[in-house]
Amino acid sequence: MVSLRHHQIFSTIFMAYYKINPLVLFRNYGDFGYITDNRNFGYNFTGTDFILGDQIVSETGADILSCLEKQPLSINEITDRVALLFEIEEGYNLQKDIVEFLDLLNMKGFVIKGESPQECNKNNILYGLGTNRINDQNPYKKECELIETQEFLGKRFGESPFPTSIHVEIVSECNERCIHCYIPHELKTELMDDKFFYRILDQAQEMKLLHITISGGEPMLHPHFVDFIKRCREYDMSVNVLSNLTLLDENMIREMKNNPLLSVQTSVYSMRPEVHDGITRHKNSLRKTCTSVRKLIENGIPVQLSCPIMNANYDSYKSVQQWAFKQKVPLGFDYSIIAKYNHDKENLNCRVSNEELYEFIADKMTNDSSYIEDLEKEIADNKKKSADDYICSVCNSSICISPQGNVYPCVGWSDRIVGNLNHDTLKNIWLKSGEIKKLRSIRRKDIQECKSCLQKDYCSVCMVRNSNESSTGNPFEVSKYFCNIAKIKKRLYESKK
Repeated sequence: MVSLRHHQIFSTIFMAYYKINPLVLFRNYGDFGYITDNRNFGYNFTGTDFILGDQIVSETGADILSCLEKQPLSINEITDRVALLFEIEEGYNLQKDIVEFLDLLNMKGFVIKGESPQECNKNNILYGLGTNRINDQNPYKKECELIETQEFLGKRFGESPFPTSIHVEIVSECNERCIHCYIPHELKTELMDDKFFYRILDQAQEMKLLHITISGGEPMLHPHFVDFIKRCREYDMSVNVLSNLTLLDENMIREMKNNPLLSVQTSVYSMRPEVHDGITRHKNSLRKTCTSVRKLIENGIPVQLSCPIMNANYDSYKSVQQWAFKQKVPLGFDYSIIAKYNHDKENLNCRVSNEELYEFIADKMTNDSSYIEDLEKEIADNKKKSADDYICSVCNSSICISPQGNVYPCVGWSDRIVGNLNHDTLKNIWLKSGEIKKLRSIRRKDIQECKSCLQKDYCSVCMVRNSNESSTGNPFEVSKYFCNIAKIKKRLYESKK
């Protein structure tokens, strides 16, 4: 119990109500607290970016925030809760310091304030909108930006990186049979036990994780899907659902609406049914997916579209771009088709040709300013890296779990098992797994072929891509396809200088 001293007298002029902003996440780590917006985990509608950043708060600040909820509480209720945590000395006005602290976080947007519960709820910041929106006149904005939270977390957690996310594959079953899928179709047979999922969530809560991605297969095939996302909300977790949306129903939508930290990602390959349905091998899948996307938009549920670029949809992928723009939803293109995790490379026949790849990247450089910005950032970051830097972020902040409880490093690398939750805890695996320690020890210099490569500043090495494409599962056996992508990016970028 902490002893607090203060000599000033203070009394509230009016009854204030406070709550944690529904669009932020807070965790108390004992000796410090961490509060952040959802930008690293969720999606926004186009033009409504919600950015507050993140911040470290002191042990005392963390204790105060732990007394708040995401529903309004009066300052008196909050003070009573905080008082139970501290040894209050006579003459000390606890409420004054609480108000000053919460008002500061209110100015930064992390906490919502009102003179009544109704006003407090009315002042919600929803997708960057509302009376409390942070702007350039915010007197605390500069101070907030100067706090190096990631540097602090890196030092605080040392050799055991700061875990933030889990990716849980609740089913491997799928109602589509996409021609490019990295999951072998014959292995799409598993369903996670509901009690096992809840046990995973309990362990995630114990580790104070912030985010969960729920995927499959097709996650909406699971009979307890709605119960799962409800429990995630009750645990105050950011949720991302990866789904083809062909099975979306009203019951699912109702629960999704209840969590402002939930978003959805789905794939649309072409606005031509014969192309999209040909890729999914599911009749009417384009119509069903697009209908569901519109329903999510109508209900204010953030959704992002993904459009993998393949030879099957190369002639019509731009139709997806036009549709996404009309719907005001973000869209990501991806030409990085990876081999199946059992090292079957048949799906690589879906990749675009070198000529199409060159044409696609050239078009992005000419017509998409954000592509150039991202590329220049990638180049600058790579130039700063030394041979002793980590090769990638594997097992740095997140981990994946299969329906059988197998724990693996990242999406697509399902055969690289680092532990199993039927025999160990998530925390023990994260901290003590020998396989994880091996992966974290890998440095850029360990891939000999990349040391003297002239394109290395244009390339982000991915061990999953290498491993899946290698007949022996060797993550150091470099995929020439991605080397070629780096060559194309370098050639096109340097020609524009």
